[in-house]
Amino acid sequence: MAEYSVMDRINMIISDPDHATMTLAQIVTEEIREFKASEQYANMIQAEAYYRNRTDVQRKTNDVANRSNTRIEHPILKKLVDQKANYLLGKPFTVDTKNSSYGDALNDVFDQTFRRKIKSLGKGAVKSGIAWLQPYFDDGKLAFMRIPSAELVPIWRDAERTKLDAFIRFYDQVIYIGTRKHTITHAELWWTGGVKYFKTDAFAGTIAGDFIVDTEHGDETNDYTEPHFTVGNKAYNWDTVPIVWLKYNEEELPLCYFIKDLIDDINWQTSVTADVLRDVAKFIYILKNYGGQDLGEFIKDLKEHMAIKVTTDGGVDKLQADLNIDAVMAFLDKQRRDVYDFAAAVDTKDPDLGNASGTAINFRYMDLSSDCDSLATELKDTFQRLKLFIDVYLQIAGKGDFSKETFDIVFNMDLPVNETDVIQNAVASESLLSKRTILQNHPWVTDADEEMERIDAEKKAAMEEYGEGLFGDALGAGKGQNGHGDPVNGGGADGNE
Repeated sequence: MAEYSVMDRINMIISDPDHATMTLAQIVTEEIREFKASEQYANMIQAEAYYRNRTDVQRKTNDVANRSNTRIEHPILKKLVDQKANYLLGKPFTVDTKNSSYGDALNDVFDQTFRRKIKSLGKGAVKSGIAWLQPYFDDGKLAFMRIPSAELVPIWRDAERTKLDAFIRFYDQVIYIGTRKHTITHAELWWTGGVKYFKTDAFAGTIAGDFIVDTEHGDETNDYTEPHFTVGNKAYNWDTVPIVWLKYNEEELPLCYFIKDLIDDINWQTSVTADVLRDVAKFIYILKNYGGQDLGEFIKDLKEHMAIKVTTDGGVDKLQADLNIDAVMAFLDKQRRDVYDFAAAVDTKDPDLGNASGTAINFRYMDLSSDCDSLATELKDTFQRLKLFIDVYLQIAGKGDFSKETFDIVFNMDLPVNETDVIQNAVASESLLSKRTILQNHPWVTDADEEMERIDAEKKAAMEEYGEGLFGDALGAGKGQNGHGDPVNGGGADGNE
């Protein structure tokens, strides 16, 4: 029996649906079922729960009646994920291109909304292992949508999972049928030939999860297939599958995968310790020949009268509970250090961090910087995959053909630095580096191109007000060879002034 890839089977169905052994709806159903049964999907769902601070400690029980059952959860994963995203993308990235017109056009596309999407994309990749961004047209303008990782099934072309043939997006929708709520699932199959829509239908009597063609999209003449987008009532399909991705690592494993056990242990040990502290009495009383009726009466007399009745030769002794909290705290401190170590993160609450030198800070941030460098490399590839869609949009919008131009993205990582040292190094490098490079690395500059425009504008304004000569002298341009404003051949008439 011949073997076919998923995309081979899809193409066969599209080209000759009457003789196909499967329908597209059946393929969509099978691919979604297989994805939801996969380990990758389970990891995504688990990571999302841990990010929202719903961990395995919720399953903690206590079989002893009237005993505490504390479930303390620490939002550790959220802090670590957000730290990586903020470190890499907290400061605005810079677009670097040799074509200034292309740079202006790109900056128009990379507006504040897009930059928030990119930061969300980075956070999603760390949280889920892989994150997805889909370009689309909104009122004739290029826009982008973040698709949740647990709602997209990629159909890869290669084993390395670097080239995409198609993808399936699925999501639930709550609807009313009569007076009762029902949940149906929508699915979309995207490939270079367009997009086809499917849904589960409560009226069709199908098995739960089985999809049928959604005839509300397209019509029978085009087999209910729609184009990728329309501009001016004209339909278009992208030359490639309209989706880009960002991987946290080559294996597409979320951060939670590597530190889950440590988070669970911290939550468990903290919760158990809280149970002990809540339940243990400060004193354990030993009664001898107590004259009361029961222990409840003993506690009542002790509270109300600060005294109790005893018979002949009776008395009360007490034992104090001995809790070794220090050992627990030492263990939790070790687990906390392990979390930051294996997550390649920085414990910003470390008391020694505030007093660390610049070199020591760089050393503390080494693992985080290395991890974010790898993510930045992946993100640059994401931008290059976006370039195709951006260039097409710029042509459609009449802003020019930049398909042969190139651009790079410079990420300004939020590393704590000694600003004085950085500025001094920048000044010392003026004769070695271009002004633009120096501005890109200056701690006060977020956009080198914008800063250069400001400098030029200030120079122009000063020249118009004072004249070129005075402006040049003000910048030291009129200084002599000795750099102090003294004439090269002497200052006064005799050369001695």
